Amino acid sequence: MLDDFIANTLAQVDDLAELKVSLVALRLLEGKLSPAPFVTEGELMAHPAVRDGLSFPAITLRPALQRAVARGTLLCASVGDGEPRYFANNEAGRRAVEAIQSVTAQPEGKTTKCAELLARAAFEIERLEAIEAYEPAPEDLPMLEEYLARGYTEAEIITAVRAALHTPRPKHTPPRTLRACLAILDAQPPASPSEYYQVIVAKAAPPPEEIVNLRERLGREPTGREYDLVRTATGMFGLRAVLDGLKRVTRDGNVNVDALIPLLAEREEAMLALQRSGARAESHMQELVALYESAFGLPPTPTVADEMRLLWDEVGDWALWRSVFAYAAGQNKRSWPYVKKLLRHPSPDVFTPPPVNATAQFAFDEYKRRVNRTLDGHIAADINALATQITDPARWTTAFDKAAEANALRWDYIRKVLTASSQTKRGGTDKNGRRGETTQRKGRTYSRPQVEYTEADRQAARERARQRIASRRGQSDAS
Repeated sequence: MLDDFIANTLAQVDDLAELKVSLVALRLLEGKLSPAPFVTEGELMAHPAVRDGLSFPAITLRPALQRAVARGTLLCASVGDGEPRYFANNEAGRRAVEAIQSVTAQPEGKTTKCAELLARAAFEIERLEAIEAYEPAPEDLPMLEEYLARGYTEAEIITAVRAALHTPRPKHTPPRTLRACLAILDAQPPASPSEYYQVIVAKAAPPPEEIVNLRERLGREPTGREYDLVRTATGMFGLRAVLDGLKRVTRDGNVNVDALIPLLAEREEAMLALQRSGARAESHMQELVALYESAFGLPPTPTVADEMRLLWDEVGDWALWRSVFAYAAGQNKRSWPYVKKLLRHPSPDVFTPPPVNATAQFAFDEYKRRVNRTLDGHIAADINALATQITDPARWTTAFDKAAEANALRWDYIRKVLTASSQTKRGGTDKNGRRGETTQRKGRTYSRPQVEYTEADRQAARERARQRIASRRGQSDAS
C-alpha cells in the first residue's frame, strides 16, 4: 500500500496534514490481517504521529481524511450510525465498500424498487389482458427480487411481460399471472448476468466457500436474496467471521440469514472496543519506553517496564511523565526509583506552581521579562510566599529596578532588596530620622542607617565625580 502511494500519489499531495494522515492510515492498514482491513478516526487519533503531529487534531483530522478520500488514497464507507470506516483504494477495499454500500442502500429501498416494478408489471397485465385490476399474488414480490438478483433489468422484465401477453387471452379463461409472464425469462439469460446467476443458475462458475457452507446448511440452493446477504457479509466482515456467523444463525436445521449481518456487526463492535482499549494501553507503553530511552540512553529492563505499566494506571498524566523524566535527566539522576518517587510525589522543581494572587502573577511576569529566564519551581514558590505578605506591585517594581541598577538581576538579590524594604527594622533612627538595621560588632550594638538616595542625589554625585576626575586630569597635564 505504501509503495503504491509513494509511486503514484505522493507527488500530488500538497497538504501536510493529508500527507501525515495518509501515511499513518496506510501503515495501520498494512499491519492488519483482515481480508478487507479498515481504520477509523479513533484509531488514527490514538496514533502519536496524528495526535501530536497535527495542529488541533480533533478539528483537522476529518478534513485531512476527506482530502485523502477525494484524492483516491482512501475509500470511505459507513455502516448505520457507526463511525466511518476508511479502506485502502485497492481491490479488497473497493469490494468491501461496494458490499457496505449495497447493504446500506437499505433493504427497504430494494423493496420499494420491487414494489414500483410490480406496479408497472400489473399495469401492463391490466392493459393487455383487458381487466379492471390485477391483484398481485403473495409470491410476486419475492419473484421479482429473484429475477433482479439474477441480473435481469426492469426493462427486460417488462419486455417479457409484454411478450407473454402478446397473444390474446382465450375467452372465459382467467387472466394470466405475473409468474406465467416471467416464465419466458427462464429460457434466456440476462444481458448482464450477475454473480448469483453465473454460480447458482447457470453453474458456470464455482461457488465461493461461504455459499457452499450456506447451501449445506439450507439443504438447497440459496435464493438470490440469501446469496447477496451472505456475500455482502463476507465483503464487510471477512470469510472466517461469516463461516462462524452461519453456525450461530443455524437453529434446528433452519438458517436465519437475515440475522447474519446484525450478529456480525455486534460482534465486530465488541472486538473493536477491546482492540481500541488494548491499542491505547500499548500505545502509551510504547511512548513511555521511548521516553525512558531518550532520557536515560538505554531501554528499560523487563522489570522496570512492568513497573511502568502498573504506575501508568496510578499516574496517567502524560505531561507529568515528560516533566519528571526531563528533570531527572537534567539533574543527572538516571535512576528509575528516583523517577518513580517524583511521579508519585512531584516537587516544585518539576512543575511551576500557579500564582497565588494577582501580585504573584505580576511578579511572575516581571521576573520572566526582566531576568529573561524560565521561572524555576522553587523561585515561583518563594514568590508566592512573599506575595501573600507584600501585595503592593509598586514595591516589587522598585525591587526589580534596584536590582537592575546594581546589575544584579537575580532572584537572591531581588528577594534581599524586597525583604529589606518590607521588614520592620530593629534599632533607632539616624539624625535624619531614617531607621537603621541593628548589627553587632565586638560585642557592641549600633545602628547603621539605610540611606535612600533620590535621583537628584545620584545626579549630584555624578557631577562631583566628574569634577574630581577633570581636576586630577588637569593636575596631571600641568605636571
